[in-house]
Amino acid sequence: MSKIISAVFFMILINCGCKKENINQQLGIPYVDVDQYILLNNPQNIGLNAVGGVLFQQGGSRGIVIYHRAYEEYVAFDRHCTWQPENFCTISSDSSTTVILNCECCSSRFSLIDGSVLSGPAINSLLQYNAQLTDAATLHVYN
Repeated sequence: MSKIISAVFFMILINCGCKKENINQQLGIPYVDVDQYILLNNPQNIGLNAVGGVLFQQGGSRGIVIYHRAYEEYVAFDRHCTWQPENFCTISSDSSTTVILNCECCSSRFSLIDGSVLSGPAINSLLQYNAQLTDAATLHVYN
C-alpha cells in the first residue's frame, strides 16, 4: 500500500513541476524564469501606484507589462505575441488608450485588463505571470 501511495505522490509531484513549462509550450513561448520584486515607492515605478498605471519591465521572453487593475490588484503579462510565437514579435502599448496592447508584427490587439485577444489574427491570450503584493510597497512578479 505504501508503494502505491509513494507512486501516486511521485506522479503528482512530476505533474506540478511541469505545469509552468506546459503552458509556455502550448503557446509556443520559450519558458523563462521570472522572479522580480518591484519597489512601488521607487520613482521609476511610481506609475503603478495608481489604479490604471502601467509599467513595461525587462524579463520574461520579450519583456513584461504590469498593470494596476484595481485596489491592491495587479496583473502581469509577457510581451511575446501568441500569434506565430516563433517570430518573436513584441507587444507594445496603444497610444490611444492604456488598456489595449498591439503586436508590432501582426497587429493583433490584446486587453491589458486580462490579456485576452481583442482582435486577431492571434487567438490565444497573452502569457500571464503571477503578480502579488508582498507588502504595501513591494510587488512580486513570478511564474
